[in-house]
Amino acid sequence: MDKRIDPRFSPIVLKAQLEVSGESFEAYLINLSRSGGFISIDEPPAPETEFVLRALLPFKLGPFEAEARVVWRSEADNEEETGAEDNEVTGPRGIEGFGFRLTSVSAPCTQRLVAYLAQFESLASRIDELPALHDT
Repeated sequence: MDKRIDPRFSPIVLKAQLEVSGESFEAYLINLSRSGGFISIDEPPAPETEFVLRALLPFKLGPFEAEARVVWRSEADNEEETGAEDNEVTGPRGIEGFGFRLTSVSAPCTQRLVAYLAQFESLASRIDELPALHDT
């Protein structure tokens, strides 16, 4: 059973910067919604870890920054003790990383996020209109 509040948009690949306990890490947003998403990173932080997420949104929308919390994590070499429930997907296609929930987002960043997701959804809905590669 999917417990998500908002629809998740994927696949996306947005370079992100995480600040965890004063340390910065580079990572990639793999999917995203108004309330959370999944981040690919080599060493996922433990569940309940709080962090600051920063990314530059495409379509000239500008910077996005939010406070967030790790909900669960997926590790390629250790499927134990992830914080994920038995019925929860532990990472898109085995990608190492973690699921997160946004905990604090400013009004301007919320507007940018909503605009990004709307633009992504619009483009994704038109994928079926494109000719298949073998049709050309």
